[in-house]
Amino acid sequence: MKQKRTLIFSLILVLVLTLGICIAVFTKVPIPPGTENQIRVYSRNKPDAEITVAVITPEGTDISAYGHDGVQIPVPDRLYEIGDITKTFTGAIAARAVTDGKLSPNERVLDILPLSRAVYSPTVFELLTHSSAYADFAPGIGSPSLTGKNPYAGISVNNLVSQMHSFKLTSEPPYLYSYSNFGTAAAAAVISQTYDVDFYSILTIFAQEELGLRHTFVALEKNAPQGWVWNNTDAYIASDGLTSTIGDMVAYARLYLNGEQEYLSLATQPMVEINAENSSGYFWHVSTDGDRFWHDGETGHYASFLLIDRDRHLAVIILSNYGNDRFGNIRDIGFQLYAETLENGSF
Repeated sequence: MKQKRTLIFSLILVLVLTLGICIAVFTKVPIPPGTENQIRVYSRNKPDAEITVAVITPEGTDISAYGHDGVQIPVPDRLYEIGDITKTFTGAIAARAVTDGKLSPNERVLDILPLSRAVYSPTVFELLTHSSAYADFAPGIGSPSLTGKNPYAGISVNNLVSQMHSFKLTSEPPYLYSYSNFGTAAAAAVISQTYDVDFYSILTIFAQEELGLRHTFVALEKNAPQGWVWNNTDAYIASDGLTSTIGDMVAYARLYLNGEQEYLSLATQPMVEINAENSSGYFWHVSTDGDRFWHDGETGHYASFLLIDRDRHLAVIILSNYGNDRFGNIRDIGFQLYAETLENGSF
């Protein structure tokens, strides 16, 4: 009888432990309340909102999604334009070329592109770190509207080179950090010339084959979701051209966290000072200690944020099918999520 009781007790204990394990595996870790409140305010005027949030910690990955008025919804299987986060892919491609000895950071653009010797020519390093003195947008174009049709569609590399000839310096070296979509497109033209392959092909192969992100691509007319449509000859695909999924963005963050690729580490080193707390890597915003790096993006139809903390093996990602507005900014929500995750964790 005693042996039978012992057996029953053992079975109950195993059942309880098993149930506990199941609860540990399947119970959802809630997004911190401050972040949820910001999402609620941001989504209040967005009836078909689908805001997907991912948090990567040493313990694993949690993905949540929110709809109108911050109501939690099933994680949607959808595409998001990631906007300026595309720049980090361009920076990684450049870092790969530098690591492989194909590209020298000290080389001047006029030695690679067909520019006149009389034209101002920054170095490759200056292009990659937003310190080229180039304006944010192409000379003569000004700041385009992010809403409506893609404002960068139809601007080819040949157009870009012509616009480089019309650039006039307004300051003396050394040139300080100045965020530049134009400089990013110029860097892509340099990379394309180096490999003698169009940048659309380079970017697509790099994202899908090299990094294994099969759902990350430039949205041409035949495969475009709601939002911006590109031509495969557009120079600015290097700056804002990629569409992706939350799954691919999680995989992308993990590549940096795992630290297996030398060129990804190179791209995220602090190189040019932005302010006391931040520097620029190869198109990444990097903390001065080099442990944390981030980028946000917006195309008008979408907004995105990606922050990676290499030291704590932590990353946060937010993808929204709406742009930023007076109700909220996805970058601010992302930093709130990061801060609350640090506060609530033991990293």
